[in-house]
Amino acid sequence: MIAILTFLKQKINFSNFWVKTGLILIILSIVANHLTEPENFPLHKSYTFPWLPIIVSILLGGITLIIAYFNFNYFKRKYFVEKITVRILVRFLFTTLGYISIIYILFYFTLNGLINGINSYNLYHLLTGYSISMLSIVVLIILLFATDVYKLHKFTSIKGKLKVEHAGKITLIGYDEIAFFYSENKIVYIIKTDGSSMITDFTLNEVEPEISEQSFFRANRQTILHARSIEQVQSIENGKLLVLLKPTLPDKNAFQITISRYKKQAFMNWFENKM
Repeated sequence: MIAILTFLKQKINFSNFWVKTGLILIILSIVANHLTEPENFPLHKSYTFPWLPIIVSILLGGITLIIAYFNFNYFKRKYFVEKITVRILVRFLFTTLGYISIIYILFYFTLNGLINGINSYNLYHLLTGYSISMLSIVVLIILLFATDVYKLHKFTSIKGKLKVEHAGKITLIGYDEIAFFYSENKIVYIIKTDGSSMITDFTLNEVEPEISEQSFFRANRQTILHARSIEQVQSIENGKLLVLLKPTLPDKNAFQITISRYKKQAFMNWFENKM
């Protein structure tokens, strides 16, 4: 028994997005379907457990989760990179609900018709089920993506400005001002978009958790770059990449770095999402 529990603990990771959302979906499906019909309410005298509606809800919910997940990632790449606003969040919510509404109506007029027949179509049931489903989905979206939205917002807010310490002085620099970080002779420099540079007292390992992985990429041991700093990408020998960065530093004709073949695919996936 202990061996089985240990195995399940190793295989089931509750921090995993799909495990976590699957459990939330099952709970919401059970609760929602106990509220849609009087006979489904546990205290009703003719109560029966609504197995079929719950299974349908889980199936529909699984599809909606996939829609919400990929729509959120699309907005994360295209709109949430630089700034989080209420308008963009509302747009994400309504586009997600729009896609899900189409799926819900298709399910109602196909799956419901096949199981219960055409005579089962009822406007009241449709609107009731739709309203409860949309309310549940809004709650689910908030539960799933609130932390991610907060983290993204943090990096675009005043509180999320990078605190730079050097020579006893503290400077706050906006993330939109940073082109890239680079380390030379154990000193980390911030290169700003206007071509100026700042000396810092932290290491690249220390600054990495303080920046958004959506906007910045750890190219190698010496450089963390923002997508805005990339001037040109070129394939070179041994599967490596040569990346030309901007702005050009006053004491260098061109600032270029190499990305190993081991990081090449991760870099290209990240970079292509910024285009």
